[in-house]
Amino acid sequence: MARPPRRDGVLAVIRAIAFFAFVAQSCGAVVTGNAAVERAFADHRSGIEVTADGTVTRLLADDPGPSGTHQRFIVQLKGSAQTLLIDNNVDIGKRVPLATGDDVVVHGEYVWNDQGGLIHFTHHDPAHTHEDGWIELRGLRYATILWRST
Repeated sequence: MARPPRRDGVLAVIRAIAFFAFVAQSCGAVVTGNAAVERAFADHRSGIEVTADGTVTRLLADDPGPSGTHQRFIVQLKGSAQTLLIDNNVDIGKRVPLATGDDVVVHGEYVWNDQGGLIHFTHHDPAHTHEDGWIELRGLRYATILWRST
């Protein structure tokens, strides 16, 4: 006598797909390029995963806080007057050996403020609530680990 087909595996796959679809919807939108960052600033939007390209214009003192010590610096977007504060948690990620005038590409979560906004979560997120971020300088990407970019 033939057994009816088991549907446990199919149901598990359907549940997994539904779970990941739910998680993906709850994460911030991912936008790339400086125009997208400028749009987020103009629209007063926050919680967006972005990639921004710019030049370091100012190095700020580290900011020790309850979530860790943050390396802070200002970047002016290429082709724009807009500036961003970059807030890099060095207790989770890697400190980037920056100098004024360095060109960087930064990936993380954009938060609006009236001074141009900021990008944080430029590292692996141990809580898995954000896409992993990074800072690229001279062909090296700094995150929780260091790797050569492509």
